[in-house]
Amino acid sequence: MNKENKKKELSKLVSILSNNETIYLINISDLNSNQISILRKSFHEYSIRMKVVKNTLLKKAIQKIKNKKLDSFFSILNGNTTVLFSDSNLNITNITSNIIKNFHVQEKIDKPYLKGAYAQESFYFGGNKDLNILLHLKSKEDIIIEIFNILQFSIKDIISSFFNSTKYKICEILEALSSYKK
Repeated sequence: MNKENKKKELSKLVSILSNNETIYLINISDLNSNQISILRKSFHEYSIRMKVVKNTLLKKAIQKIKNKKLDSFFSILNGNTTVLFSDSNLNITNITSNIIKNFHVQEKIDKPYLKGAYAQESFYFGGNKDLNILLHLKSKEDIIIEIFNILQFSIKDIISSFFNSTKYKICEILEALSSYKK
């Protein structure tokens, strides 16, 4: 790769790392081309892209980012590294984890191996334990929706109990007023 291509590749990596709220780093070594193709197709269905990168180039890209949030990845940048990301605004955390987990079951292997992930402003490193956590991780939006739903049911209960207790009082007042006119 010549200098100009390296600069372009570095620029693309900086853009990917800067513009995505969720980044997965996985190891796909020991997968055959058919398995990699299956993974790519599975990810592609959800607009998730796979990019095999050189660790030295990835380190340089992380160093160029003004926000040093991804510095924690330095310790895992060895061996085969593939970056998973999405250009869409879709929360890919659960989807990505689910695809990887299903692939493990389908192919009866532990690859691709989760090296690390940055999701919901937190880091997750290695193995099936963190993959399971990511599989069930809720986005901030999901949590806010759940809170609103809980509040909505509470408010409905309060309003309905208010109307149920006051409707009899209103009926009594109306009856009293109707008898007062006579």
